[in-house]
Amino acid sequence: MKRKFEKDIRDICSWLLQQVKQAGAGGAVVHIDGGLDSAVTAALAKKALKKNVLGVIMPCQGLPEDIEHAKLVVEHLRLAHEVVDLNESYLHLLRVLPNANIRTDGAIIARLRMTVLHRYAELRNCKVLGTINRSDWELGRYTEYGENAADLFPILHLYASRLRDIARSLKLPGRILEGPRWAGGSGFVKLEPDMALDYKELDAYLQGYGDSLPDHIKAKLQEMQQTATLKKSSFSYPSLLSGAEAVDADGEDHEAYGKSIEALTLISKAITSDQYLEDILRLIVMVTAEVMSSSVCSLWLLDEKERVLRLRATQSIDSEYLKDRVLKVGEGVVGKVVAENQPYVVPNVLNDPFFKEKELAKRMRLVSMLSMPMRVTDRVIGVINCYTSHPHVFSDLQMNVLTSVANQAAIAIEKTELMVRSSVIQEELEKRKLIERAKDLLMKRLNFSGEDAYRWLQKRSMDTRKSMREVSEAVLLTMEG
Repeated sequence: MKRKFEKDIRDICSWLLQQVKQAGAGGAVVHIDGGLDSAVTAALAKKALKKNVLGVIMPCQGLPEDIEHAKLVVEHLRLAHEVVDLNESYLHLLRVLPNANIRTDGAIIARLRMTVLHRYAELRNCKVLGTINRSDWELGRYTEYGENAADLFPILHLYASRLRDIARSLKLPGRILEGPRWAGGSGFVKLEPDMALDYKELDAYLQGYGDSLPDHIKAKLQEMQQTATLKKSSFSYPSLLSGAEAVDADGEDHEAYGKSIEALTLISKAITSDQYLEDILRLIVMVTAEVMSSSVCSLWLLDEKERVLRLRATQSIDSEYLKDRVLKVGEGVVGKVVAENQPYVVPNVLNDPFFKEKELAKRMRLVSMLSMPMRVTDRVIGVINCYTSHPHVFSDLQMNVLTSVANQAAIAIEKTELMVRSSVIQEELEKRKLIERAKDLLMKRLNFSGEDAYRWLQKRSMDTRKSMREVSEAVLLTMEG
């Protein structure tokens, strides 16, 4: 596990160094606020850029321990730093700006801090680093005039729980690891003053594994996600590149990352709508094919009773590919992914021992393939496949995008199945109520016993070839009328 985090650190440092060099910059500037996010960002920057990093501590209406922790970080990292006290400037702005309020105008502080950071960056020919992690980003827990104004985002792809593991690997001070910040040692994120959630549970929810959470917490998280979606829709996504995911030998760039965010937003909106499942699945494969630059994208669902997978959606118009197709669990690439609950990458489907439909692949000119399980908690309910028409190495960004799409698709399917099950149960209850009412009426009017009344309804149903519900409705209509 430790090696895995060390690889994450190497990848992010490599990406950061590459981005700074490509921009022709001499280094980076980062805000040190005493929290875990800024500490990890600063540590990664120092590791990548050596002495070419400036930390800026900017006290402004914060707690004294925040400044203590910020100084501890720069001392531990031996990081060049400046302290710029913004309290007086902030209070002056509150006095002169109309309707300014010390309780609500956190955006003023964020703007002030970003102004200072960009001024230092300009003077030193540096890039400003943002310190948003993925958990913050997905719940909208940031100030749009603050973090969004940064140039590079080294930790935007890291969930808070993973960020802490990386912080341990970076050997940050214990006081920072165990500090009060929500992604740090306290282990909790405050959703409301009286509502807190363990950050590991939060990250599990954000990755599609949070079914065990209480309904009121899930409702609050969904509300925050919807608000975050609206908040992010006004941003310029291409500037929000996240860590090593942004590096791509095949030329993935800011535009590709922006497209992936837009795609996930579109799918999220479809899931919360009243569209039929087939329409949602069709939308998912169309959007996924576009953002992944796939020649074919397909979605297979598992029939748990029969233990087979069926093709349910694809954007392909090939008549042969569109035929009804069934695979057993463990059969072919799709069956393998379900059986092992792991993604599977195929450099060339014609050479892969698990890929079965080689003739079809030849005719359709399919080459590389990425197959991703769709999970609800730890249960696999299906698979999403993406094919390219040329040899392709799937990047970290593409892997993460397809993982997110698979999680979103699983949520859509589970939600629809729950709705169907609820409607079936409701219909069954209504049918039973009708039969009971008809039976009671027969007992009262014809002096039948309960058993005789039920048998009479049963026989009438068989003789007329109508359902028990239809017969009961006819009895009620006739006798009550």
